[in-house]
Amino acid sequence: MNKKNMILASKVCLLVAMLGYCIPVFDDANGFAAFIYFFGAGQGALYIFIGIALVLSFLAMAASVVFSSLYYVRGKKDSYSKSAAAIDIALMFTILISTLFALITVKKFTEEDVDFGLGFYFMVYGLAAFVIVYLYSTLLGETLSTKTEERRAYWMLSLPAILFYFGVMTFPSLFSVFLSLTNYSGGSLFEKGALQFVGLKNYLKVFRDQYFYVSLRNNFWIVLVSVFGQLPLGFFLAYVLTRGLVKGKDFFQTMIYLPCVISTVVIGILFQTFFSSHGAWTEIMKWFNPAYEWSMSDRPMLPVLFVILWMYTGTYLIIFMANLQKIDPQIMEAATIDGATEWQVLWHVIFPELSGVFVISAILAISGSLKSFDLVYVMTGGGPAKQTYVLSLYMFDKAFKGAADYPMANTISTIMVVISLILIGIVKTLEKKFGAKEE
Repeated sequence: MNKKNMILASKVCLLVAMLGYCIPVFDDANGFAAFIYFFGAGQGALYIFIGIALVLSFLAMAASVVFSSLYYVRGKKDSYSKSAAAIDIALMFTILISTLFALITVKKFTEEDVDFGLGFYFMVYGLAAFVIVYLYSTLLGETLSTKTEERRAYWMLSLPAILFYFGVMTFPSLFSVFLSLTNYSGGSLFEKGALQFVGLKNYLKVFRDQYFYVSLRNNFWIVLVSVFGQLPLGFFLAYVLTRGLVKGKDFFQTMIYLPCVISTVVIGILFQTFFSSHGAWTEIMKWFNPAYEWSMSDRPMLPVLFVILWMYTGTYLIIFMANLQKIDPQIMEAATIDGATEWQVLWHVIFPELSGVFVISAILAISGSLKSFDLVYVMTGGGPAKQTYVLSLYMFDKAFKGAADYPMANTISTIMVVISLILIGIVKTLEKKFGAKEE
C-alpha cells in the first residue's frame, strides 16, 4: 500500500471516530446533544469551553476527511505538497487536543456524574487508529533519501518501545520524585487541596528516622556481599569449570545455578526454618557444643547475607562462563607455550578480556542489592525489632502498613535511586581508570 492509500485509510479511521458523535458518548447523550447541553448549561466558562472543544473536534475531523478526499481523489495527486501536509498535520493536532480536552475535563473537572457510552470508545479507538496509520504513512515517501528513510524507519520501530519505557519506568520515577516533595496522602490527585508542595520536609523527616540508617546499613552489607562475594565466587567457579580443573562440569554447573530457579518464597521459608531456634542449624551446632543456643536476634543479618550469597552466585557463574567461552583458546594456549603460568594467563589475558563483563555484573549486583525485598520479607519480615530492615522493606511498610505515608515512601524510593546511581557511577569511574584499554 502506497503513501496515498495509507493516508486515505487513516481518514476512514477518522470516520469511525466521527461515528462516535452519532451514538451515546456521555450516558445516553450523543456528541451533538452533549455540546448543545454544555453550551446552554449556563454554569460558567468551563462548560462553554467544553462545548467549543466538542464542536471544534467534530469540525476538524470533517475538515480533515474532506481536505484529503478532495486533494487526492478529485485532485488526482499522489503525495502531499509541503503546505498541504502542514494543513493536515495542523488539523490532526487540533482534533487530538480538542477531543482529549473535552473528554478529560468532563470526567475530572466538572460536577457531572457521567459514564462514557459506546460513542466514547468509537471516538478513542478511531482516533488511535487514525494517528497510528497516519504516522505510518509518513514512512512511505518515495522520493526520500536512503538516510532519511533509515532515520524514519528507526524512529518508527523504536518509538513504541521508547513510549512503553517512558510510561512504565521514566514517568513513574519522575512522578515519584514529584510526590516526595508534596504532602499527598492518597485519593484523587485532582481534588482541591489534595497536593501541597512541602519542599525537602519529607527528606529531613527520613534522615531523622533511626530505621532509615538501619535499613541503609543493611543494604550496604548486601551490596558488599554481592559485589565482593557473589562476583569473585561466581568468577572463580566459572574459571575452574571452564578450564576443566575439576571433573563433572555439567553437574557442578547445574547444582550451583539451581538456587536461581527456585522460588524466592520457598527459599525464604526453607532458611527461616533452617535458622530457627529449633532448626537444623541449631541441631548441627549442638553436636559440637551442647550448650549452644541460636536465635535470629544474634546478628540477624548474617543468615540473610549467607542466603543471598548462596542464592545468586549461580547467576554470575553463568554470565562469566558464557564470556570465558568466548575468549579464543588459541590466545591462552599461545601464552602457555610462551611460558606463562596459570596466574599470568588469568591476570594478563582473561581479566582484561572480561573487564566490561565485571562492570556490567557489578551494576546488576548493586541495583539488585538495593531493591532486595522478597527474601528479607519472607525470612525475617524486617525483624527482630526491625533490625533486618532494608530500604525497600522500609519503603513498603511506610506505604502499605498502618497509616499510609506516601510522601515518605516516595522519598525513600528516590533516595534508593540516587544511591544506586552514585554507586554505579563509582563503578564506571573505576573501570575507566583501571579497566583494560583497547589498543
